[in-house]
Amino acid sequence: MSAHRMTAGLRGVGGRVAALAATTAALLGVSLALAPAAFAAPVGAVTITAPPTADEGDTISVSIPVDTSTDLFAFDLVVTFDEALLAFDDASATFPAGGYDSVTESAGSVQLTHTRLGSSPGLEGAQALATFTFTVVDGGAATIELASATFIDSLGASTPLAAPVSTSVTLVAAPVVVAPTPTATVTPTPTPTVTGAPAGATSTPAAAPLASTGSDLTVPLVVGSLAVALLALGAVLVIRRRKEIVR
Repeated sequence: MSAHRMTAGLRGVGGRVAALAATTAALLGVSLALAPAAFAAPVGAVTITAPPTADEGDTISVSIPVDTSTDLFAFDLVVTFDEALLAFDDASATFPAGGYDSVTESAGSVQLTHTRLGSSPGLEGAQALATFTFTVVDGGAATIELASATFIDSLGASTPLAAPVSTSVTLVAAPVVVAPTPTATVTPTPTPTVTGAPAGATSTPAAAPLASTGSDLTVPLVVGSLAVALLALGAVLVIRRRKEIVR
């Protein structure tokens, strides 16, 4: 083989290698450019909101918004709470319009699920994923937490919640009403009626009782009458005697 032909062959091989390297670099660049879009999370920042305070008996509204969404086709949310302080209100949950919704409640938690249907497009932009209410049943510091979540795009790729998010609500218990203790009714004892001197008058010694009362007075009266009769008789006799002497 001549030197000229060998040099031309080497040049041809080098050209093919260079062309293959350029093609590989181009394909790698395209794949790297497309990778962020292909694996982008379907939601942005996720938060949970509720009023800061509430009284026992109040109804409080809780919302789980995202600041942005991209092709969000379905999601599953698990919310936990203190069931001694809050009671989940059945049938209170609302979701984005258009799709199938499911609510599953258990002790101290509620699972909220939403999915688009068929060929419906995924959600785009800021969204309120779910809104629901609790009834306050007692006082205390209540924590409502989005403990876990899964977000799914229209191609079936899923992204979990990076970390739980929560909010706190200060709950004020209703004041305890103490029923007044019944007061016993005291019936006054009637004051006995005293016949005689008026109240407050100075008492005087009671007079000595009569020697005799009632029918016992008959004897002294009879004796007295006889004594008077004898005196009268004696006076008559004296007068008669004087008359006889005069004669």
